[in-house]
Amino acid sequence: MSKKVFISSTFVDLQEYRLAVQNGIRQLGLEDIAMEHFGAVDERPKDVCLRLIKEETDYFVGIYAHRYGHIPVRNKMSITQAEYMAASKKEVPKLIYIIDNDFPFLPKFIDGGEAKTKLQTFKDQLYTKHVCKSFTNKDNLTASVVADLGRTMSIESKSNLVGGDIPVRNIVSVSEKIPIDKPVDYWNDARNRIYANNRGIFLTHVIKPSAVKGQLYDVFIYLYRHKSDDFSDVKYAEFFLGPYWNNAIFQAVEENKGFIGISTSAYGTFLCLCRVTFNDYTQIEINRYIDFEGAKML
Repeated sequence: MSKKVFISSTFVDLQEYRLAVQNGIRQLGLEDIAMEHFGAVDERPKDVCLRLIKEETDYFVGIYAHRYGHIPVRNKMSITQAEYMAASKKEVPKLIYIIDNDFPFLPKFIDGGEAKTKLQTFKDQLYTKHVCKSFTNKDNLTASVVADLGRTMSIESKSNLVGGDIPVRNIVSVSEKIPIDKPVDYWNDARNRIYANNRGIFLTHVIKPSAVKGQLYDVFIYLYRHKSDDFSDVKYAEFFLGPYWNNAIFQAVEENKGFIGISTSAYGTFLCLCRVTFNDYTQIEINRYIDFEGAKML
C-alpha cells in the first residue's frame, strides 16, 4: 500500500500550485490527500481534514502564501493552521514551503487586517520550528516537494533497514582490520576527513517504478549536504551516467533552494559519477551506485 501525503494550503490562491504538487507526489508512487477530493473549497469540513491527518497521513506538506484561510464559526484559527497543528500532534514528517515575499502575487489573494496578522504569527512559528523553503512558481515548488519527500523516504528506508529484522552484527565482520590501539578514534578521524574533503556534500538517489516503456525505474539523483540545505557555494554539478546515456555529461545548477540534481529512467543498475564545481572553482568528485533494492523497502 502506498504512503499518503496530506497537502495543506488555502485553495483559491494556490490552486495551480496544488495541482502541480499533486502530480509530483503521484510520480513518486505516493497517494495525495487533498481538499480537491472532497469539495475543493476553503470552507472544507474541518473534522474530515483532521480525521484524515490523524488516521491516514504519513507525510504532511504545508504550502503557505498570503492568505490565512477560512476560520470556522466559533473557532479562533483557520482550518489551514489547524491541519498543521494536527500533523504536529501526530508527529508525522512535515515539509513546509512559504512563498517568497518578493514574488509578485495578485492583490486579491493577499490578506490584510487581522487575517494578515494571524498569518504572520503562524509563519513566524513555522520558521522557528522548521527549515522552511521558499518558492515562487509551481515548478520550483514541485521540484522541492518531490526532492524533499524522496529524501525523507530514503532516510526512513535506510533507518528501517538498520533498525529492523536484520541484525547489524550479521552483515559483515571486519574487526580484524580495525587498529587495535584506538579503533573509535580511527573511524571518527576517517569520517571527519571525508566530510572535510567533500565539504559535507554527498550523492544520493531515490527511485520509483517507471512509466516509461522498457524501463524499470525512474531515478532522481541529487546532492545532499550533511545537516544543511545551503548550496550557495556550489556553482554547478556535472553528472556522468555512462554509455547507455551516450556518454553525455549532464550539468545541473540550484534552480530552487536546497536541490541540485537530475532525473532519468533506467532498466538496470549503474554507477553515477558527479563532479561538483564550487564558486571558487575548486572541485570534488563523488559517486553513487544506483541500485534498485531500495524500492523494495518502501
